[in-house]
Amino acid sequence: MRVALICVALAAGCTDAAEPDGPTAPNQLSGDDKADDPGPLWAGLTSVTIERWVADPCNDGRRGLGDEPVIYDTWARQRATFRNICFEVWKPGVTDTDNPDYWRLLDVQVHYRHGSSGPFEMAYVNSIDRRGNNRRYAWALEVQHDPTAYVPSLPQMAAPFRILSESGDWAYVESDLEFYFTVNGRKLETPTGNRFVIRYQEYLRTPKLPHSETGYVLHDIVTCEQDTVRFGSGAGFFAADVRAPAAVAALGAGADGSLIYGTPVASDGALLSMTYGTQITVPGETLPGFVDAGGLRVEPHGTTMEIELDVYDRALAMTRQLSATVTGCVARTVGPSH
Repeated sequence: MRVALICVALAAGCTDAAEPDGPTAPNQLSGDDKADDPGPLWAGLTSVTIERWVADPCNDGRRGLGDEPVIYDTWARQRATFRNICFEVWKPGVTDTDNPDYWRLLDVQVHYRHGSSGPFEMAYVNSIDRRGNNRRYAWALEVQHDPTAYVPSLPQMAAPFRILSESGDWAYVESDLEFYFTVNGRKLETPTGNRFVIRYQEYLRTPKLPHSETGYVLHDIVTCEQDTVRFGSGAGFFAADVRAPAAVAALGAGADGSLIYGTPVASDGALLSMTYGTQITVPGETLPGFVDAGGLRVEPHGTTMEIELDVYDRALAMTRQLSATVTGCVARTVGPSH
């Protein structure tokens, strides 16, 4: 098999282009002095398949994958059953024969990360079949790659994201997953030498709580600081009403809308109320604790309670915590856990 070496004056270096007896599509592999395979090697025909049903897991490569981000939205998340990134690899004597050891001779990996900075994670990519002289590979976009999956509230979003719109108790956000492949140590990127991008879009909860002059606690469980802080049960939920000035100031810092709370919070500067889901038993403590998946933790330490709220800071574009410690806490009644 003869191969012509074509040197391209780009940062990517040189690429191998096969003569007519090899693949005729552009070779998307970049040359790399650190490559594990200096011999003839080709990879390309990158495509994406996000479909409810297709006869072929790569849909015969009908939708090419290049520099434009692939939108992964609610339909893709809920309705699609095929979610694959596909490409083909050619190596003479390996992919153009029924070589049972092809997997030993072709080290095919995907490298991915959320956002545009930080280290890449790595996983191996499996071949799904052989077509002509090429091996086809498919990387499945599983739920663990989706940074918005099972996120209870916006401040709990771990990956970098952008807010596209907000309405009521929800924000529509998007988050990018960058990735590229390697074949025997040589990078497979877009035809222009950039990384591929999956752009995840989803609604995340931004819970609101209407202000109540009388608060939300109906039955006390724990009170602190001469009853100016009350933890108790409400109408089908747990709640806290805080009137201690220092705690109201610390926990209500974003009530003007500058912060997005992970749990429902309302504050008028004098009274701060919160609702949450669970009462817990804390080993070694007499007083109970309280938690909420959206981002609230209330932890007892003797007769003090440490309160921590997760919030998204719009100005800093990051999640951070608000905290306060209240003292003189005593048990009032024992409420049922939810």
